[in-house]
Amino acid sequence: VESYKLLKAGSEPSEEEEFLACILGWGIEWLQAYFLILDDIMDNSQTRRGKPCWYRLPKVGLIAINDGLVLRSQISRIFKRYFHGKPYYVDLLDLFNEVDFKTTSGELLDQITTSEGQKDLSKYTVDVYRRIVEYKTAYYSFYLPVNKKCSFYIFWQH
Repeated sequence: VESYKLLKAGSEPSEEEEFLACILGWGIEWLQAYFLILDDIMDNSQTRRGKPCWYRLPKVGLIAINDGLVLRSQISRIFKRYFHGKPYYVDLLDLFNEVDFKTTSGELLDQITTSEGQKDLSKYTVDVYRRIVEYKTAYYSFYLPVNKKCSFYIFWQH
């Protein structure tokens, strides 16, 4: 929402614009939560931000995989409900799908280079590390939330 307001350059967004920016923000948050839930399971993590990982909670377990998938599917559903018919709808879906693909590719690279069992440190180079950071974390954590395209779609196409 703040990125959107910055693009408005001094003029206040309408109620509808602010609401759509919130919908977009929810999509970003759900995408992040989806990645974190699945990453914790793949990494066999115990805690996330000082609390037990979701899948470690009693009665959750591997149902957390489905919970993550539900979060991801809700993005498409809420975007369809509020953005379908808007000129930027397909571009917005493409942006989220591209970030999803890049992050998933980064997770795969992380899993391949840090898998359990015999460690092959020759696989873990500075270049590989940079790619993991870029693809696994940067796109959904930094690129997407401040991406001008997200706010641009609502502001200039509204």
